[in-house]
Amino acid sequence: MFLSFAFCHPTAHGEGRSDTVTGTPPSGEVISLRECLKRSLENSPLIKTAILDKTRSHYSYRETVGAALPQVNFSGAWDDYLHLPTSLIPGEFFGRPGEMLPVQFGTNFNISAGLDVSQMLYNQSWLVALKMARQALQQQDLNQEQAGIEVVYQVAQAYYLTQITRRQVRNMESNLEQIRKAAKIAQSQYESGIIKKVDVDRIVIQQRNMETELDRLRVLYLQQLDMQKYFMGLSADKVISLDDSIPTASAPPTTTWNADNLIELRLIAKQKEMVNSGIRLEQAGYYPSLTLIGSMNYMNQSNTMYLLGKSNFWFNTSLVGIRLNVPLFSGLQRHYRVSQNKVNLEKLTVAEKDTREMLRINSADALRRLANSREAELSQRENVKLAERVFSISREQYSKGIIPLTDLLTAETALSDAQANHTYALVQMKLAELAYLKANGRLMEIAGDQVTK
Repeated sequence: MFLSFAFCHPTAHGEGRSDTVTGTPPSGEVISLRECLKRSLENSPLIKTAILDKTRSHYSYRETVGAALPQVNFSGAWDDYLHLPTSLIPGEFFGRPGEMLPVQFGTNFNISAGLDVSQMLYNQSWLVALKMARQALQQQDLNQEQAGIEVVYQVAQAYYLTQITRRQVRNMESNLEQIRKAAKIAQSQYESGIIKKVDVDRIVIQQRNMETELDRLRVLYLQQLDMQKYFMGLSADKVISLDDSIPTASAPPTTTWNADNLIELRLIAKQKEMVNSGIRLEQAGYYPSLTLIGSMNYMNQSNTMYLLGKSNFWFNTSLVGIRLNVPLFSGLQRHYRVSQNKVNLEKLTVAEKDTREMLRINSADALRRLANSREAELSQRENVKLAERVFSISREQYSKGIIPLTDLLTAETALSDAQANHTYALVQMKLAELAYLKANGRLMEIAGDQVTK
């Protein structure tokens, strides 16, 4: 029985390959798990997108701050009246009672320029909006942290599976070498008339099957290395290899489960804060607002066009003042918007309770799986040692003619099965370890200090 784990990813061809597709690549730079995670965090599109979202939120925060700064506007106009506007005035002013007489006022050319300045003095809506902008920044921090956790989880899984595929390759190479030696012995025994041709054919079939499986594992290993390069942002031509050591010791169990440290619950808590702020923002619409204003305007009127107007025809108007705005009635719109936000808050409370319970179940299940997988890995590791000892003895006995070829092939099959079972147990243990760390908010421990900032 043979066991392998694959990613569906096209194999890239480059100078990092050996001369044949079935060969293993040169060693190249040895990448540890922490180094792989560090580079992956630096180059992950998911992390880069989260950083860009955070940058956008920062600009949004500065935009909100800018609403409280002085607002200055300049305006200018130049008008050429082809026909002066006409007004009707009572004829009593001209001794013609009972008539409305048309009169034209104004000049043909008018130039005006004005400067308006306003400064917010008090606006409760802005104060709440500023708080919401800060909360949005904090939420983006949490989103970036969550993206980092997902990247570490995905890359660590891929790293372990690639390591294990490499171990499968080495096991298969070792077993194949033993079978080749046995095949030479079988051929010698056949030529001496000790065994039949069918016995030689059996071992040749076994050898060819193992060679085919070894070729497949080598191609799979190259594909998985390509995925590691992709995660780390390396070119396909870069020659790398992964650390050969696969630690069997798992992370020590957490003595107490603290759900408040989990990113899922912290995100929901932050969403609840923002919904509460949204309620206060709507309620702030009932508060009055106060604004300081200032305005200065110049106007030039003349029947003759000047480039900038005749100097003695410029007239100035200026003012300063305070504007008070008191909302009185909005058709109950604010009331119903507040009601909608309160419903959203209740939904988040339900989601928070459900998520907390599911996370508790996941943590307990992950702990059980971790303990079970550690025992299974240890048992299968001992089983491999036993199968290796049996195969070694069988090979020696076969070479001396004590046992038939079928017993040797049976021992080799048992060894391959034991190695495959141990590989499966090792995979399950490492995946269970990752799931346990993630379920307890400790996944970033395997990345060391390489936490996204």
